[in-house]
Amino acid sequence: MQNLKNFYNNKNKVKIYLLSVLSILIMVFNPLNSNADNLVKGNSLIIEMISKAQTHAIKTIKLQPEERSSKIQNLIKQYINLDFMAKATTGSFWKKASDVHKEKYKDALLKQIVNTIEEHLNTLANLTYKHRNSELRGKKLVYVRGMIEDPKKNQPPVNLLWKLAANSKGKFMVLDLEIEGISLISSNKAETMSILRKNRGNFEVLLKKLNKNN
Repeated sequence: MQNLKNFYNNKNKVKIYLLSVLSILIMVFNPLNSNADNLVKGNSLIIEMISKAQTHAIKTIKLQPEERSSKIQNLIKQYINLDFMAKATTGSFWKKASDVHKEKYKDALLKQIVNTIEEHLNTLANLTYKHRNSELRGKKLVYVRGMIEDPKKNQPPVNLLWKLAANSKGKFMVLDLEIEGISLISSNKAETMSILRKNRGNFEVLLKKLNKNN
């Protein structure tokens, strides 16, 4: 009877040991799987966006610039985290802005972003996009590098770096784009913060200047 009791005790110990090992393995490998999943999601988003941008570029190549810009604005808006960009480019002034000013600023910022990158995306009607590599940055960020190049080699390639992360709903969005090392966030922040500092955080002055430039 004692032997039988010892057998079940040892069997339970083995079960506990195996469960402990399994728990450790889950803890170790789940973050890896999650990170790998984030990399796939980030890559998929850029591939989808570039594919739509290329289709847009081909279909709108004969349209007037204003109409073309309007259409690509709707496309770009689907893939960028405009809330993040607005906060990042206005710093501590963002919290002091009214809801109306926040919405107007996001509209003005979107136009600036479109003006900066539409030329590069519209070239996809004749040029091609080539993926270079992707990497995880920390637990949340995904960097996707690529270039727009001319198959005929008549124009130099343009290097792009997309910075992505999941939003509050878990959908991956573009946080920033570097074109030949120049960041959309950094370049817009420099101008925006300069205006806000000079005018004590007055968004009305900022919006007038941005809309005038756009």
